Amino acid sequence: MAQLDDPLLAVIVEEMEDHPEKRISFRRYMELALYHPRWGYYRREGLKVGKRGDFYTSPQLGEVFGETLGRVISGMVPSFSPGCPWTLVEVGGGDGRLAESILASLMEEKRLPQSLWLVETSPLHQNLQRERLQNAPVPVYWAEAMTEIPEGAPCILYSNEFLDALPVHRVTRKGGELQEIYVTWDEHREGFMECSLPLRHPPLLAYFRNLDWNLSEGWTVEVPLDALDWLEAVSDWMKTGYLITIDYGGTTEELSQPQRKNGTLRCYRNHQLHENFYFQPGTSDITSHVNFSVMQDYGEKLGFRKCMYTTQPRFLQAAGILERWLETPRDPFSPEARHNRAIRQLALPGGMGESFRVLIQSKGVAVPQRGLRGVT
Repeated sequence: MAQLDDPLLAVIVEEMEDHPEKRISFRRYMELALYHPRWGYYRREGLKVGKRGDFYTSPQLGEVFGETLGRVISGMVPSFSPGCPWTLVEVGGGDGRLAESILASLMEEKRLPQSLWLVETSPLHQNLQRERLQNAPVPVYWAEAMTEIPEGAPCILYSNEFLDALPVHRVTRKGGELQEIYVTWDEHREGFMECSLPLRHPPLLAYFRNLDWNLSEGWTVEVPLDALDWLEAVSDWMKTGYLITIDYGGTTEELSQPQRKNGTLRCYRNHQLHENFYFQPGTSDITSHVNFSVMQDYGEKLGFRKCMYTTQPRFLQAAGILERWLETPRDPFSPEARHNRAIRQLALPGGMGESFRVLIQSKGVAVPQRGLRGVT
């Protein structure tokens, strides 16, 4: 078939054909589409973020996002033992722009970490990070997993739009029972098709037993078992520190509104949003909203304490981003005008920041920072 000339498509179909029931879970399909070692979206050559990529992230709007986050991180450091060296960790750091801005802010605050670790599996992104951070004020190291980072030192770990790109299972209620969605290959139509079967994966069953969410008939939801596994890995590694998660998402209540009855999965390609997850796998980013209720509840079981959960605009405003507003220049293309537009997009009504949530958790900190100027 002509379509199978695409190497990733051939890999996915071959795996389906090798399965006794000629199918794979949607979670496995998403994993291959995004993370196949050679042809997955995040492994392919080519920029993913920015004007020449497929989507923008908050750091792409300018340094003010990272500088403001750096001030928050600086405020956390005094809750560690005085004079104790600490480690800064970023997961899924893209081109390194956010880490660069945060380090600049920490240097200004005179609270630099002992080292910066970047957990990154994409060779392309690793190279971009190395180039951008070659003159960093602290030693910079790379790892593909948390287990490669030395344990023990207090740590502040942050991520921005990382969890939303982890593979998810998809579950629907059909005929009164919960069923998992699988993907098969239709040779006659030369395309993917979905089917569903009753839940039988024990972690999925446990997820719905623990979740206070009675999924309505015909509704579909994403189940972030990979995100929970990641959180567990962080908990196993981190003895003392903070975990800062910034991402698309909401609480279970927010994600169970009628407008979300088909789930939150979406794709980005050339700055265009589409919902055809099966169109040319490996060429589009596939993401889903983070369930922050689940991340908080599971985090508590792992020993994390919630310090703050709020929207990105409230978080940034509480952290003082509006103090960085510059006098409005006459030239709309000036650096000052671009700077103010970034603040507007990140932290004011109507901007892209309204879609993001911020969750700060602590572990092993005797008196953790509880919030920012009254935001909890």
